[in-house]
Amino acid sequence: MRITSKCSIAIHCLLFIHEYGEHKKVTSGLLALSTGCNPVVIRNIISKLKQGGILTISPGAGGARLACPPREITLYRICILLEPESMDKLIGMHPSPSALCPVGRSIHSILNTSYERIRQDMVKSLQTVTLDDVIAEYNGLKKL
Repeated sequence: MRITSKCSIAIHCLLFIHEYGEHKKVTSGLLALSTGCNPVVIRNIISKLKQGGILTISPGAGGARLACPPREITLYRICILLEPESMDKLIGMHPSPSALCPVGRSIHSILNTSYERIRQDMVKSLQTVTLDDVIAEYNGLKKL
């Protein structure tokens, strides 16, 4: 899984919403200021997180809130919502090995076995890290 900047922006937004959503109205404009991104990018990310059951959005300019506890929101869940095909983009494969070469004829099937193991390890790792972990890390840094 290639973790794109969309995933990092989403995690940033979710952390911000968790930290400040109870005290102020968190809008795409406010999140854009915090992340340094265009509000349209933020709205697209927020929309996907809402569709995935991670956020609730109040109508109008009502603000965003977490729809479930942070311990239930894994990095894998976030990334897959934003980049559904990301697992296919984890490792690139050269597209045109020579069919005339014994190695070229079989390299894709040989590498697919190893690469699939790597993909599965990545999924398992991303499933073990939650928004709760990110929040704990943030809170630890705030104390420094």
